[in-house]
Amino acid sequence: MSDDLVNRLLGGGDPDLDCEACFERIDVYAEAVLRGAISDRQLLDVVTHLAGCPACREIAEGLIAALRAGAPPDDTK
Repeated sequence: MSDDLVNRLLGGGDPDLDCEACFERIDVYAEAVLRGAISDRQLLDVVTHLAGCPACREIAEGLIAALRAGAPPDDTK
């Protein structure tokens, strides 16, 4: 498979985020997860980083849990 095809399939040739860059966007990621909008192309680099970084993934999961715990109840259920 050519590099060009791989880059197009994976959303570009941008390098993986480092932990610091991921941490700067983790709040946006957590809010997107809660909205069910994680397929946003702008967050694919965060998703990729979290898949390979247990430390950042733990932070993201903790933030998501905290946001869910503090979210007002959904009366539509």
